[in-house]
Amino acid sequence: MSKLCCCFPNRNRKTDKKNNSSDFLEGANSRVNVLSTSEINSSKEENPTDIQKEIPAIINIGEINERATKQKWNVSSKFDLLCLDRILSPLKEYTLNVELPPKTLSIENVYGYQGMYARRNLYYPIESPSAQPILYFSGKLAILSYFSLRRQEFYTGHDNPITCMAIHPDGKVAATGEYGNSPSVHIWNIPYIEKDGKENDDIKNPIYILKLDKRFTQTISMSFSRCGTWLLVVALNQSYSSEILCYEWKRGKEVNCVFCHDDKVFNIIVNPFSRKEFVTLGVKYIRFWTIDNVLHPVDNIEKNQNLTVTHISGSYLKSKFFVSGTIKGDIYFWKNGLLSVVCNNIHKGPVTVVAPLQNNNFLTGGRDGKIIYWNEQHQPINEFTMEGSPCIRAIDAGGLEGVLWGWGEGFGRRASKSFRGLNNGFRTRNSVCSNSFLHEITRSNSMLTVSSNTYSVNVNNTTANNIDTLANDEPMDEQKFSDISYIVGCEDSSMYIFSQTDREPIRLTEGSCCSSDGDELWGLDTHPLNSNIFVTCGDDGYVKVYNLERKELMKKKNYGIRLRSICYSPSGINMAVGTNDGSFFIINENLDIIISAIIDRRATIYDLAYSPNGKYLAVASHDNYIDIYEVESDLGYYQRFMSCRGHSSYVTHIDWDINSSMIRSNSANNELFYWSLITDANKSIDPTSYRKVDWHSSKCILQWETKGIFGSKQVKNTTTHEDIEHFLSPCTVNCCDRVKINNDLQLLAVGDAFGNIYIYRFPAFSNDMQYQAFHAHGGPVANVKFAVNLKTLISIGATDGLVIQWNLDNVE
Repeated sequence: MSKLCCCFPNRNRKTDKKNNSSDFLEGANSRVNVLSTSEINSSKEENPTDIQKEIPAIINIGEINERATKQKWNVSSKFDLLCLDRILSPLKEYTLNVELPPKTLSIENVYGYQGMYARRNLYYPIESPSAQPILYFSGKLAILSYFSLRRQEFYTGHDNPITCMAIHPDGKVAATGEYGNSPSVHIWNIPYIEKDGKENDDIKNPIYILKLDKRFTQTISMSFSRCGTWLLVVALNQSYSSEILCYEWKRGKEVNCVFCHDDKVFNIIVNPFSRKEFVTLGVKYIRFWTIDNVLHPVDNIEKNQNLTVTHISGSYLKSKFFVSGTIKGDIYFWKNGLLSVVCNNIHKGPVTVVAPLQNNNFLTGGRDGKIIYWNEQHQPINEFTMEGSPCIRAIDAGGLEGVLWGWGEGFGRRASKSFRGLNNGFRTRNSVCSNSFLHEITRSNSMLTVSSNTYSVNVNNTTANNIDTLANDEPMDEQKFSDISYIVGCEDSSMYIFSQTDREPIRLTEGSCCSSDGDELWGLDTHPLNSNIFVTCGDDGYVKVYNLERKELMKKKNYGIRLRSICYSPSGINMAVGTNDGSFFIINENLDIIISAIIDRRATIYDLAYSPNGKYLAVASHDNYIDIYEVESDLGYYQRFMSCRGHSSYVTHIDWDINSSMIRSNSANNELFYWSLITDANKSIDPTSYRKVDWHSSKCILQWETKGIFGSKQVKNTTTHEDIEHFLSPCTVNCCDRVKINNDLQLLAVGDAFGNIYIYRFPAFSNDMQYQAFHAHGGPVANVKFAVNLKTLISIGATDGLVIQWNLDNVE
């Protein structure tokens, strides 16, 4: 391989690497112990690592820059735009068209669920005649999913990732809070979809946007009061202390703000039997409060303020007990603000969620991946283990923790009736079943204890050769969605429903697992022949195949190694997968055969690309090399026959030309190289021959056709009409891809480190190029790819694990 030219010097080099009394509680099995306060104080110390994992992330650009030193991406904004003039134009003439491209992108579907750091972010508060909506958030999006209709609605008003959510007691208004300096809380209508599928625009227009003071850096948890008059928000200030803000939300007015705790607070939970009472839980902290003219703690809880236990989750039960879960796996029962009973070692590790059921039963979920079922006598009698034992982050049984079931019915529901579009002649009904699924198991396993009953759940899959695939291709049965017992959200970005009609849970959605341990999602490719198929891979070790038409995960397999890049062969029969340890392997499209595994490098494989004729595979690594392999056949041998050496930093992107004879490449320090597939060392090379080439792909972010994407760019929030400015350089642009719609229109999609996607006309070689900008991801956009149907764009988030399916509108 001969190097033709180097267009850029080294710049911004990236660094490597049923009873209300306690009598029933006391009658529980031997694992339930009643402790005094002094005994609690002398209990074992908490694990600081566990506490840190439960603290919501505080994300800002400074932190991203700090991570850039340790990770394989950089967000430095320093870049000399004059260097772009050194890229010579191709000899082929292009007509300059700087006009705004057609309004192209709309979100069609989001795969995945915000499982990391999130709690109480999964609800289904209303029940419609056509479908039962499930409400949750991911990235900068609040998502309302009608899974039986395979349809989603989105609230897109946030400029920063959403960190918490609350639903009004009427079940028709939602509030979402975000992080960032002066974070905001958005209150918006939950749309009602008619049977005819008519769209409702209420979700696009917020009722109020409440802006917090500059001293706050993040909203942590929020809840509407039982009467619906107030919105209570827990926010973290710059001193890492927590404060409670009380809003009379219908007037958009803050009525009170008080100091809450000198450390992190995880949850705020209202009392469904009281109009004014609520509870806050945090690091070595629990406190019961009441709302009068001001917020103040309940006096009798002061007797228990010397507790040294971190409380993460909690909920009120129909018996009026308050149940809290701790970082050590214990369950605490409180009556009238006083500690009554402690159940030790229920979970191995933090109890991340406590979810009430309608009949005084309740569920607890933990980091150990278990869901434990508690009976009416408040005894644990059964447990379930989810596939892969992911941390359970949210469980919802449809009653808004008792409010929609009529607990404390005398207080009434009255707050949101004055807003347009909230009632529509629609009366809220109970949306939870009688939990017959759980009772059936309990009857068949009566008198069994938690320690002797573990049910491992294979979620709607058949397993063969460690490959998970959907059981059948039939449409989802809508009856299952009307029989929901409860919904479970997991940290691995998956969501499931338990229904009366199925003994096994049904997987609703799944993205990729991006964790606090640094797991990220970078690999993406679309099938070269089948317009409905695309594939992803990430640090969780999974290769996942999705179906665009059905909007669901089709199959997946865990290869037990951190994966970074993936690409289809031109025939679509095979896939090449690059890892973080310098190896790559070839698998068939069914994921069940590893055709070849090759280890020629020592560090991350950032990009792979088959030549258009399928005879070669180019592999770009962290070792600054591009290795070229000869491909014998789809099921044949891969032989390396040359290496491209010359980059002074690791290679990030590679493109082939249409004749499979040339390559262009980008490196981490903003180099653009061109290479010619010539093996004869005596043959002369025209150093400008790359100007005559037509390129098969446009993955390289630094090229003549993308010169106009760099510089200061504005992203307009179509909901709040605010503009946010970003500076784009080759270090803040992670990916790009082009599509040819027709002879007159080609489009270029660009993803940046701030979670934004830009659409330009292609080629975008002028600084005067106009663009459309869209925001949805809660972190860097790792990759973008157009499907071969020319109607769909797929984007993935590096740190949020989101996989978003965008529809190209107004293009023919």
